[in-house]
Amino acid sequence: MENTTIPRSAQPGAVRTSSLATPWFTYGLLLIGPLLFGIFAYRGVLPVAPKMQLVIGVAAWMMVWWISEVVALPVTAFLPIVLFPALGILDLPTTAANYTNPTILLFLSGFVFALAVERHNLHTRIALHIVKLIGTESHQLVLGFMVATAFVSMWVNNTAAALLMLPIAQSVLSLLEDDFRQTGQEKQFRPFAVSLMLGLAYAASIGGIATTIGTPTNGVLLAFLRDSYQTDISFVSWFMVGFPLAVLMLIAAYVILARLLFPVSGKSLPNASVIIREKLIKLGPVRFPEYAVSTLFLLTATGWIFRTVIEKWLGVAFLNDTIIGMTGALLLFVMPDPTSKSGLLFDWSSMNKLPWGILFMIGGGLALAKTLESSGIIGLIGDKVAESEVYNYRGLVVTLVIITLALKIIIANTPLATAALPMVFGIATATGIDPILLGAPVTFAASFAFVLPMSTPPNAIVLATSQVTIRDMIKAGLLLVLVGFLLLVIFGNAYKWMAI
Repeated sequence: MENTTIPRSAQPGAVRTSSLATPWFTYGLLLIGPLLFGIFAYRGVLPVAPKMQLVIGVAAWMMVWWISEVVALPVTAFLPIVLFPALGILDLPTTAANYTNPTILLFLSGFVFALAVERHNLHTRIALHIVKLIGTESHQLVLGFMVATAFVSMWVNNTAAALLMLPIAQSVLSLLEDDFRQTGQEKQFRPFAVSLMLGLAYAASIGGIATTIGTPTNGVLLAFLRDSYQTDISFVSWFMVGFPLAVLMLIAAYVILARLLFPVSGKSLPNASVIIREKLIKLGPVRFPEYAVSTLFLLTATGWIFRTVIEKWLGVAFLNDTIIGMTGALLLFVMPDPTSKSGLLFDWSSMNKLPWGILFMIGGGLALAKTLESSGIIGLIGDKVAESEVYNYRGLVVTLVIITLALKIIIANTPLATAALPMVFGIATATGIDPILLGAPVTFAASFAFVLPMSTPPNAIVLATSQVTIRDMIKAGLLLVLVGFLLLVIFGNAYKWMAI
């Protein structure tokens, strides 16, 4: 098997930094941020109130650094902590409160579970059983890896899902290459490899839209709705819309890759089932830690699904998804495990791999959104759109989704959602449209990162394997984006179900 080096930017918990050509170019981009701040904040280029000018200046500074990634994305998220109190936009306690928002704590609990699953290798066992269940013919293997990756991505971020599945997929590719030759299918190997690798990358992005904790992008929408509209979307309500959309996108990705662009032969490969079986044998019998982590996660998921029923049964009103998730995470740390050196199922040393940067990014985005709203900028934008009387609901969805998909090609998921959603909510408020009807499709569109390697780390990860070319990715990604656009528009009023 070829020794593949995964870019540091794609490591779990890592946040991408820019790979710019020269230090001088880097310094130039660093200066553009504060320069734009000065222009918007103090030069009076926009006919708005002084406080609005300050907020717009900070927003421009953050957008330049986020889009260019001249510094690590979480570093940009620190700007509100320094600038808002210094400029008199928000006091420090109000600004800092955004970084401990309940939605951020919900994602923290999801990350803890993901690390526990990875530590005890539970993800590998689940993935292998899914692949074994679906089948080991070449086209079935592509579908099996896509389903397995999407399932893992429903509970962990897309980068971690891709990295967890990649070694298994590479092992299968390496060991099956001879099988293709022996069965006279040499020409089928490359289409199989491209479909498998791109399918893995795309499934990692698609799976995350199915659940509230699947991707931080979802967390941005949840937090904004809770803070601005006091609307709390439950795990089940989100799943009612997110899961069907994910299934349809996964089917579309499979058809585009394995049936249309890179058709994969349906002939059986003699060693495929052997490889899967040998890997399962190597894992050995299910161990106590795997049972324990699975049980705690199933209990937590049950709590999310039946939260309202549990509240009525217990006669309480304080229960929410964050409390349920953090309770499950807490139990991971205190659950006895006689098989471990520490005597506990999970310990703090494993938290070194937790993607703290993503949590800070969401916090910085929330702080920026809070000031955009409190200063009146969001309302002003919404009023201008409403005054134009050009857009109906369907037209707004089409326009906003197209803009988001276009920006998604070059901007990372979470910064894009963070920048776009406050404006979207301003338009929704001014036009009298339910904010979820505009916010949901824009949020989903922000996760449709299929066209270029810089769109999202899973794309860069599979490109690094040398099994996929950028041309392959662009060709397949554009078709999948088109399908995604059509589905997001077709879903229409179904987004209301998320707020039930």
